[in-house]
Amino acid sequence: MLSLDVFRARAFRLALAFLLAVSAATAAAFGLIYLEVSRADVQRSAAVLVDEAAKSEDDSEDGLRRALELRLTRDIRRLDYVALFDAKGAKLFGDVPAMPAIPVDGQAHVVPEQLLPDASRSEPAIFVARRRGDGGVVVFGRSLREAYDLQETVLRALAIALAPTILLILAIGAFFASRASKRFERIHGAIVSIMNGEIHSRLPVANDWDDVDKVARAVNLMLDEIERLLDQLKNVGDNIAHDLRTPLMVARAKIDRALEEDAGIASLRAAMQGALAQIDKASVTIAAILRVSAVETGARQKRFKDFDLGAVCAEVVEFYQPLAESKFVEMTIEAAQPIPVRGDEDLMREAISNLVDNAVKFTPEGGRVRVEAAMVEGLPWVAVADTGCGVPSQDKEKIFRRFFRGERSGGNGLGLSIAQTIADLHGFQLTVEDNSPGARFVMRGSMKASLVPAQAAE
Repeated sequence: MLSLDVFRARAFRLALAFLLAVSAATAAAFGLIYLEVSRADVQRSAAVLVDEAAKSEDDSEDGLRRALELRLTRDIRRLDYVALFDAKGAKLFGDVPAMPAIPVDGQAHVVPEQLLPDASRSEPAIFVARRRGDGGVVVFGRSLREAYDLQETVLRALAIALAPTILLILAIGAFFASRASKRFERIHGAIVSIMNGEIHSRLPVANDWDDVDKVARAVNLMLDEIERLLDQLKNVGDNIAHDLRTPLMVARAKIDRALEEDAGIASLRAAMQGALAQIDKASVTIAAILRVSAVETGARQKRFKDFDLGAVCAEVVEFYQPLAESKFVEMTIEAAQPIPVRGDEDLMREAISNLVDNAVKFTPEGGRVRVEAAMVEGLPWVAVADTGCGVPSQDKEKIFRRFFRGERSGGNGLGLSIAQTIADLHGFQLTVEDNSPGARFVMRGSMKASLVPAQAAE
């Protein structure tokens, strides 16, 4: 059973519009046929009558009478009118009860109502009246009953043709409207389920590849991304809780132990210093999280300006050189030519610092760390390679996630995540490769890295 929603559906409204268009076109076509048929029949009859009246103008009265009688004899369908009037208007012969109300000019004129010879009823007819040489008037006419009957037939055919067409179009419109209504009901049900917390639900797709399907597929992709981000957010929340709980619990335990032991000032001071160290560790984690969030918002883009990426790399290497020497790690840099980049110099320095710090941390004594910066195919390029333990192949896609820590790693697991976020902000792609031995982190620039709009620096 159809609901009222079907008749309010867009498909049904389109069907009604199509119905009106088809009806109008059909009526126009039949109307044109109607007018052409009627006009052609009347014109043909008028031409014949005018010609016969002209030919009879000079006939003798007896000859004209015989011709008119023959005409009436052959008129089996009783469609012809003929009459002969004298100069005074008296009827001499014919089946016309009286002189039609038309001018005697030898031209055809339509009379809407002409009495039949038996005066039982009237009908439309066309007449021609022409004056003869003796002053009399000869009248020729023909009934338009057949022409009007044809017109009625055309109108009746129009009505008969339109009725099933209207019903068929309405049925088709109702069918597609019902189908669309059910489809949208399924989509609405899926949306309600998602709103009620069933985040794994998806909008139904009919595989028709129409506009609705395209929107449904796009929404499903968006839901996939939202679900991924929610899972990531949950993992981040769990990791934050774990990273903050551990130092806070250690700090609390130190303070509780110092208070319970009734220790002296020196012991309390040592306990407080240990607790402060743990609190500082938690603060570092919180600051790193806020740092990632600040970079991801892109608010720093307003501070973008032109700078030399090679010079930044040199500064970072110079800063970490003492640390590398203390670990007996050889650190070198190759950045001979200027590398123009548009962005936030401080953020880019932080990203490279995280990569270099990571390389020095995981490189054993006697190892090497090499930093390279150059223009490759017209785009900026930076690589930080070490001869450390390297990155397992199964972890290469994970190390840039927040709070991810491999088996040999320490810290809060945010350094590489911050580096990748900063790289993305500047249009760089950060990847990790095997250095055999060790790892090699590469930042490849794009057109965005070199062609950031100038007004972003203002």
